[in-house]
Amino acid sequence: PELLVFSDSPWLKEAVFPCQVHVLGHSSLSSPKMWLALAKFAKSFSAKGGRLAHVFFNDSSIICPPVFYLFGIKTLISRRDMGYWYTRTNKALLNFTRLFTAGAAVNSHAVADVTCKAEGFKRSDVHVIYNGYEADSGIHNNIAELEKIRSKGRLVLTLVANIRPIKRISDVIQAISLLKQQSVLVDFVHIGEGESSELKALAQTLGIGEQVHFLGKRSDVKDCLQYMDIGLLCSESEGFSNAIVEYLRQGLPVICSDVGGNGEAVTDGETGYLYPCADVTVLANSIKILVTDEVLRKEMGRKAKHSALKRFSVEAMTGQYVSLYQSL
Repeated sequence: PELLVFSDSPWLKEAVFPCQVHVLGHSSLSSPKMWLALAKFAKSFSAKGGRLAHVFFNDSSIICPPVFYLFGIKTLISRRDMGYWYTRTNKALLNFTRLFTAGAAVNSHAVADVTCKAEGFKRSDVHVIYNGYEADSGIHNNIAELEKIRSKGRLVLTLVANIRPIKRISDVIQAISLLKQQSVLVDFVHIGEGESSELKALAQTLGIGEQVHFLGKRSDVKDCLQYMDIGLLCSESEGFSNAIVEYLRQGLPVICSDVGGNGEAVTDGETGYLYPCADVTVLANSIKILVTDEVLRKEMGRKAKHSALKRFSVEAMTGQYVSLYQSL
């Protein structure tokens, strides 16, 4: 395999990437230089025996299929979200360049449905391969801030996501407020970058400021998850959530909005609960069930870990990709 990128990046310069990396040096679809540079690369790749390109992102999906097609190279595109970025123009372009592709690889059946509808693929040409994750070493570092929160003796809920309106993190804060009114006290830890001042203000207004904690962006999420009891996700849209799988692999039962591919990762009533997006009352009730029933919570966590390790391993993912590549 070889990697082609349109533009260089500090990460690619610093990382020891496990294959040869080519930088096209152009990124504007309207530039003739870009089309010529890509054609030159495709000609060279084909001459070396290259027969398949796996293309990521929408600009690449517009330009690569027709150019590679001219040199006998098949193109497989990838889609990994619910298509929030589609515009009328790029949908029209993608519906045309789809004619030069060999299919699409997606990370959930929900994403497959969106891709077929928006880009005109036949369902038989769209292949679902779930994300794979490296095995956990089992060695975790202690985190003083979380040790302190844990020492309160309350259960700890977590939500790992950058702070954006689409993630609906305020729903968790409102749910915790409802639980406090029922004398059910929990701590909530948010992990992810973004401005948290409005969410902190909301927690203070609802009288639960000391129960809500923001850790910001972290590179040690797995270490953090050892302190958690329940994983949450409240998004309005999800293709296939990496955070949910991380929760499951750490043995956490998951409560998440029933959108996108969430229902493919979480089995409702077995490894967690799905709830209607934005329904804070149902969210609070689901949390209450797991908080007050330790036996159920631990059994769901056990099933969650078993399911995730089996379904979402690197070995399972790469094996399916290799089979797909060979079939094309």
